[in-house]
Amino acid sequence: MDAVQGSMSHRFMLLGLFALTQLDLVRAGVSLDPVKNFCRRIGHSSVYKNGTLYINGGLETYVDFGADGQQDWSTITSGINENLISVDMTASWDWQTNVSISQSARHESGSVAGMQWPVNVHDGSLFGGLESSSTLYMFGGTTSSFNQSFPYFEIPPTTQYGLWTYDMNADVWAAVDTSGSLDTIPSWGANAEAPDRGLAFYVGGQIDGGTANTTQFLVDDTVGVGGMVVLDTTSNAIKNVTVDDAVKSNRQGAGLVYVDNFGDAGVLVLLGGETQADGLIPMDEIWVFDVSSTDLSDNPSADKNKWYQQKATGNAPAARVDFCLVAAPAQDNSSSSIYLYGGTSNGTIFDDIYVLSLPSFTWVQVFTGQDARWSVTCHFIPPRQMITVGGGGKSSNISSDCDWEQKSLAVLDLSTIGWGSVFDAAAPRYDVPDDVVAAIGGGPAGNATKVEPEGGWAESGLSQLFTIRKTATTAPPPQNSTIVTHSPTPIPTEAQDNKGSGLSGGAIAGIVIAVVAGVAIVCGAIFFWLRSRRQHRQNVGMEIPEKDSLPSYSTAASQNTPELGGTPQAAEMPAKIVPEAPKPDPHEPVEKDAGTVQGPHPSLRQNGPAEME
Repeated sequence: MDAVQGSMSHRFMLLGLFALTQLDLVRAGVSLDPVKNFCRRIGHSSVYKNGTLYINGGLETYVDFGADGQQDWSTITSGINENLISVDMTASWDWQTNVSISQSARHESGSVAGMQWPVNVHDGSLFGGLESSSTLYMFGGTTSSFNQSFPYFEIPPTTQYGLWTYDMNADVWAAVDTSGSLDTIPSWGANAEAPDRGLAFYVGGQIDGGTANTTQFLVDDTVGVGGMVVLDTTSNAIKNVTVDDAVKSNRQGAGLVYVDNFGDAGVLVLLGGETQADGLIPMDEIWVFDVSSTDLSDNPSADKNKWYQQKATGNAPAARVDFCLVAAPAQDNSSSSIYLYGGTSNGTIFDDIYVLSLPSFTWVQVFTGQDARWSVTCHFIPPRQMITVGGGGKSSNISSDCDWEQKSLAVLDLSTIGWGSVFDAAAPRYDVPDDVVAAIGGGPAGNATKVEPEGGWAESGLSQLFTIRKTATTAPPPQNSTIVTHSPTPIPTEAQDNKGSGLSGGAIAGIVIAVVAGVAIVCGAIFFWLRSRRQHRQNVGMEIPEKDSLPSYSTAASQNTPELGGTPQAAEMPAKIVPEAPKPDPHEPVEKDAGTVQGPHPSLRQNGPAEME
């Protein structure tokens, strides 16, 4: 990783507003719980794996409760999320009433002398690895801007341990020595993973005074880093892969997403962010990485670790940082929709959603609201929902108010573009949104007619990459559904013995009778299964409170498919300051209108008034 020292970063200017002037409840001896006393979180990392959403690290503000049981905004305290938080995604929930959230203290295995827990960081990454594994992987991050008087604050002694693994069965974390492959530990980079390949990726980022004790001399300066770190989670092998300067891998606050229905092994899509040399990177500059070309050897051939550039058309979003991305494939895999949500740019904080449709590379705006949000993470939960976690609000000072989503969660139906508080574990198949269908043709289930970029392919290799499609996949059935399987009817022994000489009349009659009986049994099984399934649905419906708040799916939604060395030129980070909004009276809720955002859609994230004033 090449690095060049830069000026005070945009990220530092934002986090510098994470004031330490609040009432310090920790020193007063009040215990603060990351879940119960949650006020707001940014810079956290999260991952969805095997029916559980995990939330790790980050800057968190805490709030105490008054005698009336309501949050007392005069008690907001800046701090750290020191626990691993888990959200159960195997059953339907409403975060306002019955969501199941647990947490566990993080214990270190003894792999690092003198450390009892892994270092708490923000702006790092959390990877899930293979679905069959019981391990999570924490990579990168920084301790800058943390409240150093908060419990469990610690700066890493060196940059030796860039990777930590968590054994879920043993409930223990262990450090992995990455000094042989990486010179430092980056933060605020773009990350994604290909879980079916066991590969995780981290592009760019920066180092700062909170990276390690050995970097504290930077104080408020930052050093941009380039390249792409690739982690093989099956072996913990890690490599910094050289990336061509044209890719601008030395970017911060960018987005990276894995799209699995194109190419032999899926593709990565890199967009947005900023560099010192280029400032904010336009959203029509799209870079695509062929995952099947990944090579972690010391001397890969020219056709390995391959990036392609493609210009996007349509209604592109404003350039920005600190947004999140998810990708959802059409039922027939003829297209894939990359959803971009939120972010911030030169003082503007966004509440909007755009879709980048592949393979046509067409941008379509599908939502504009009034609940501006940045430094938010989001996850595609097959077949059609997006879960958002945390994020800053309208103010760049997260100590100024609390998140009205009091469990740090929100749910978006990716087909109807409807926000809500209810997660539906039995949601129907994904439908391409109407606005996207209007732009690319076809219908809700797929059959896109616009299957290449409007101006043509920039590179022939990219064209070939996007014409190699995986067979349409089917998401696993909901947890509460029943699968009826029928075993093949065994062939009578007598019939087996007579295969070569024909069947006798008696054998034929016996087979006919067996077939008729088999059909009757199957029909009966289907009848009783359908009746029990209807009854089960009714029971489940009664178990979910506020059923009316479930997403309203279109009638056509009846089908289903699922959803980190190298030495490139690095650049310094720009010093961009996001103006701070006036701090509200601590007893009054903050206004959620993004101000500069305009559009036809009201904010539906709020289950109540459109604005909280």
